[in-house]
Amino acid sequence: MTRIVQATYHAKLKVAEFLTDDGQHILRKGGTLPWRINNCGDLISPVANGKPAPKKTCNYVGFAKVPSKSGEDHHFFIFPDYETGRAELRASLKRKHPEHNLPEVIRTYAPAKENDTASYTRTLLSKTGIPADKLVKNMSEDELNAVMDGIEEIEGYNNEKESRQEIKVPVSRISATDGARPIADEEIVLIIDGKQTMLRSNEVGQFPPIPHSNKPIEVMHKTADGDLKKVGEISGDEGKNFSLVTQLKRFFGVTRPEKAPESGSPDRRQPFKYQVQPGDTLVKIAKKFKTTVGAIKQDNNIKRDLIHPGDMLGINGAGPQSGAPLPQKSAQRAALKPKPKSESDTSALTAKKAPPAATATIPVRADAGSGAPLAILPIDGAHAPWMAYAVSEAKRFKGAAEAEIEKTTNYANEVKTGQTTLVGGNHPWCAAFVNWSLMKAGYPIENPDFYDHVGAKGRAHGFYEVKGKKLDKKDKDAPWVRNPLFVEIDKPIFGAIAMVASSSGHGHHVGFVYAREDEKHLIVLGGNQSDRIMFAKTIEVGRRDHLIFLVPEQYRKQAELEQSKPLETSKAAYLNKSFGISLQHVIEGQQR
Repeated sequence: MTRIVQATYHAKLKVAEFLTDDGQHILRKGGTLPWRINNCGDLISPVANGKPAPKKTCNYVGFAKVPSKSGEDHHFFIFPDYETGRAELRASLKRKHPEHNLPEVIRTYAPAKENDTASYTRTLLSKTGIPADKLVKNMSEDELNAVMDGIEEIEGYNNEKESRQEIKVPVSRISATDGARPIADEEIVLIIDGKQTMLRSNEVGQFPPIPHSNKPIEVMHKTADGDLKKVGEISGDEGKNFSLVTQLKRFFGVTRPEKAPESGSPDRRQPFKYQVQPGDTLVKIAKKFKTTVGAIKQDNNIKRDLIHPGDMLGINGAGPQSGAPLPQKSAQRAALKPKPKSESDTSALTAKKAPPAATATIPVRADAGSGAPLAILPIDGAHAPWMAYAVSEAKRFKGAAEAEIEKTTNYANEVKTGQTTLVGGNHPWCAAFVNWSLMKAGYPIENPDFYDHVGAKGRAHGFYEVKGKKLDKKDKDAPWVRNPLFVEIDKPIFGAIAMVASSSGHGHHVGFVYAREDEKHLIVLGGNQSDRIMFAKTIEVGRRDHLIFLVPEQYRKQAELEQSKPLETSKAAYLNKSFGISLQHVIEGQQR
């Protein structure tokens, strides 16, 4: 039996999108909101920090964020079917209002600031025939059902039946990228049968899924000038995954300024953070930003002239403490969008035949609003921003074993792999660590359209393949399909995801490429390497094990530029020592 596992509500389109356990998309449009989301009682979730924070209600599959009459955002529960929504309404009445009569229930259920509470109460009492002073706990099952029937009718669940549509359709998805990073708040306009609908990308660069129409859908990109330019078209019976590759000059507050921000005299330069890139030295950095090696060392409490790719430095001000976790990033990426230089600097919409990707996680930007100004990053300097997080964790834990790491950060819980612990041979966490680093840097890691999207985040092979849709309901298992969030590259580059695969091609370990040790071996920084975060020497090509290199889809263009550059050389043992990573109790040669 097909089961609903997840739902999303697209408020602008007034469409509820349901995802089934066999990968089907079911769209509900028309009718009323309670019908579209299977919430006959219009139950609303409590909110904490602007996000839904349900306490007792269960069995929901998503939330519908809809503005109320008072201007507040309500987060309505989305239930998988009518019966579940009805059962939760009953449970809510009995749980929250056992000592209340109907007038008291309605004062809470339909508050006066958004409802005609008096009219609601009169109508409900009239429809049910229940005395106004009778408490909910004393109502019979028939009386309770009558109350629910009345609420369902007043909330309009059965209104506008003639306009209801429930259809299974192909859905295409578009993500915005500058070739290296996802772009938040990018705008596109869909022209469907002559009507325009504007969509905006979320914090990880993904637009809401686009259900196919019976006519081609034109995709228009809204440029920095506000003009619309056609970049593609969506049609057909097969959903696809598209990338909107914007080639405008864009600047993000992350790692690499073209020049140090200034405000007046050199003595009053604004501080900013900089991520050390491969090939950097303190002398080069000081020259680039018109400062001195001594000033950088003093600001960052550096005792020696030793820095590593992925290190975060403060320029013209104090940097992160050595080994300290990087600050939590806000949900909105800061971006400046100058006008394109020429017509060729607009956009390209390219399709990939792969299962659709979906939402995910925490983006990265400068610490605007926290006292630190934006740093300016040109696209050609965006070297693997996720490595700042991986390097920071390596320095923070200094070779601590997984039991100690888990006391501070449980990567499996952080990225929601379904595992409860990192400890033990049955709880590998190398993939969770990689996904955590990518998530912190603002790259999507979640594929809710896939049959095993939760488990995939905890498997090394999940970066390469995931289980897609079942071809037939009778199938015991879903087929393996390529993960559209990641693209394979031919050569290793700094920060590439290195998946260790068996002779059959199935991945069983994963980490980040950091450097080259010799002609045959690479150095990989990863988690669950000897049960800790450390650098390990890994053979690049072998009979039993070999490496497959991947990068986030949004990083594809930048990766193409970097593959012509050789990796830096080093030694895993030297890097571990330099990072203060203790290797006591590690078995010689053990990596995973």
